[in-house]
Amino acid sequence: MSKKTLSLIRPPKLNAGDKIGVVAPAGPVDKQQLQNGLDVISKMGFKPILGRNVSSRSRFLAGTDMQRAKDIMDMVRNPEIKAVFCARGGYGTNRVLQHLDAKVIRANAKIFVGSSDITLLLHYLYLHCGVVGFHGPMVAGSFGRAPMNQSRKQFKNILMGEKPSLHCRKAKVFSKGIATGKITGGCLTLLCRSLGTPYEIQTRNRILFIEDVGEPLYKLDGMLWQLQAAGKFKGVRGITFGEMVNCNPQKPGDGKLKDILADLFPKPDIPILTHCPIGHSKEIWTLPFETQATLDASAKSLELKNCGVK
Repeated sequence: MSKKTLSLIRPPKLNAGDKIGVVAPAGPVDKQQLQNGLDVISKMGFKPILGRNVSSRSRFLAGTDMQRAKDIMDMVRNPEIKAVFCARGGYGTNRVLQHLDAKVIRANAKIFVGSSDITLLLHYLYLHCGVVGFHGPMVAGSFGRAPMNQSRKQFKNILMGEKPSLHCRKAKVFSKGIATGKITGGCLTLLCRSLGTPYEIQTRNRILFIEDVGEPLYKLDGMLWQLQAAGKFKGVRGITFGEMVNCNPQKPGDGKLKDILADLFPKPDIPILTHCPIGHSKEIWTLPFETQATLDASAKSLELKNCGVK
């Protein structure tokens, strides 16, 4: 299916009591964190249904590629399942995508939510299925590890069709301005991994969000310059960086993220925010891919045109 000919489908919103499929497209899942997260989903009023292979393990993966892909497609084909929530990230989503059926996913458009390694699946949904995916908290990897009280509320509200107003007082302004564009982005490591593949991130006329975890500053620098060399900052309307959790200098004098950005954007003419809750932090915004939004750096706000659901 050609990404150029697909109109974008907003999946149906959730209602109280809906059954939610929980799958693990990437790494193996911690049982206690999974149970913690399932309890959170249940308290929201949803009924989580586990994929058959969620507790499987094959080396550093949650089962074989075919097992993980089958869980996803089983949830897509099941009319009782109204959304698919990913259990965690880790590694392995890139190995699953070739085994998915884009036409079936489009014909049964549902909410998909995930982050970290799931970044690639979200881009696949937009590019190959023409379906809005949601970058947001995961069952075990997010809700299972931290209280995320604010995130829980926004997550539930947006998926049930209530448009949020997103503000972050702790955000830092690197470059002022206001910009409107479609939302895209994800984990920096995966954005770089997408380059040259059928799932390559499209950034022109978009508000790009970038986050990562546990990477030393020099690796962040290398990955950001790789995106720059690939032309991914050309035509970007605005950029929002996450808190970049545990992305620290290795030695004194290595500098900070703002030093990297000063080299990348010596005379920025777009709004750029840093330290926003969009990744591996204790709170995570739920953001619908390819949905129009306005970024106001001075107000430290992101206003969505719609919820990404219908």
